Amino acid sequence: MATGTTTTETIDVVTPAAGESVTEGTVLEWHVQVGDFIKVDETIVEISTDKVDVELPSPASGTVVEILAEEGETVTVGQVIARLSPDGGHATGGSGKHEPQAPTPQAPIQAALVPEGDGAKVSPVAARVAAVEGVDLKSVSGTGPAGRIVKADVLEAAQDGAKIGPANGRAGVATAQPAAAAAQSTAGAQPLKGGAAALARYMEQSLQVPTATSFRTLTVTFLEARRRELKAAEKKVSFTHLIAYAIARTADDMLVMAHHYEALEGKPQRVDDGQVNLGLAVDVEKKDGSRTLMVPVIRNAGRLPFKEFLSAYDALVEKARTNALTAEDLVGGNITLTNPGGLGTVASVPRLMAGQGTIVATGSIAYPPGLANVGSMIGAEKVMTMTSTYDHRIIQGAESGRFLARIEEYLQGERGFYDGVFASLGVELGPAPAVPAPAAAAQAAREAAPKSAADEELLQAVQAATALLKVFRTHG
Repeated sequence: MATGTTTTETIDVVTPAAGESVTEGTVLEWHVQVGDFIKVDETIVEISTDKVDVELPSPASGTVVEILAEEGETVTVGQVIARLSPDGGHATGGSGKHEPQAPTPQAPIQAALVPEGDGAKVSPVAARVAAVEGVDLKSVSGTGPAGRIVKADVLEAAQDGAKIGPANGRAGVATAQPAAAAAQSTAGAQPLKGGAAALARYMEQSLQVPTATSFRTLTVTFLEARRRELKAAEKKVSFTHLIAYAIARTADDMLVMAHHYEALEGKPQRVDDGQVNLGLAVDVEKKDGSRTLMVPVIRNAGRLPFKEFLSAYDALVEKARTNALTAEDLVGGNITLTNPGGLGTVASVPRLMAGQGTIVATGSIAYPPGLANVGSMIGAEKVMTMTSTYDHRIIQGAESGRFLARIEEYLQGERGFYDGVFASLGVELGPAPAVPAPAAAAQAAREAAPKSAADEELLQAVQAATALLKVFRTHG
């Protein structure tokens, strides 16, 4: 990924491409200041897009002579955001710090702070947005470094009503509403950044999707038995791998579940991608200990042999957990799997993101409630509840119901599901597993078996002893 171009005296650091659908991003945090020395490939800045957070590596070793975009500013792909001087100053034994050099006159955007009113500092982008939106900067509290006002602060103030007059033909008010001022001063409030902010935006968009949900509880005897066989063959296959593959295969049989809604020129449209692009909801712990949700996508998942599906699945999860996902890994999904069952959740109705047709949630694998301690004794089977939440504008309840029924058929071994899985992995498929027999019923059968003569004599002796004890207790 090219991130720098060399001029006669400096090296430009530019915003990298992050996928065909990504044209801009927001500067999250600079890891250096003007005058710092940085080595090649060390992180110089973090940039957030609607799809992914990017840690931008330095294109070369050198001294930072200019920072041309403030934290919180929106930058476009290819824009010069900083300049380095490969002057070798660090190699001479210096401290690694250099006096800031004066910015070149040609710099299109400077990191200067714009004083406003009572001395508050405002980023250039925030100042321009405030002018367009008609926001009174004196009433805005900054959340950027050193309390500076950034674009997000201005946009929030615009929503809360901190207007000074008409802007773009809209009337405003003189000051922020009291509730907005109170929100600005809430103790402990922190702005959402990066992936968390993007996730918040997606959740807000999901509120516009009219959804309905189907539930289905299925037994997992076959699923458990087949997974044990694969484990015995030293194949690292989880329940979720098999469930995800069954969902992908079923959705490929019923592509309507992967259709999604789009409005073109104000008219509702059904979009058919012609294939299943399965999103995998992955819970990721970030470097600062916070958690976020990433949804990488396996493309054409329903037509992959299981071995290829397994490889693609594991590769995406590993990239998510090591913060190595690219924007291309996160776009194009039209159906998603989330697995809260790993945390013990019995059933879940997750949010459906705009641009997708269905999200499937799987619950925990366990005996039905109340049978955990006696399930094996009475021959109960473990179960799992699965939900299908769908866009009701283009998918109907009957279709969702049939979708879950077909997934169950696959997981129960019908339609040659496990034959294909085992063949793809080069493992011989064993006989169909037996349904568990109740232990109590087995005990009753043993008790009903003919008794031997010794057993009869013992029972008569016990009866005689009991009668003798009764006589003593009654007559002394």
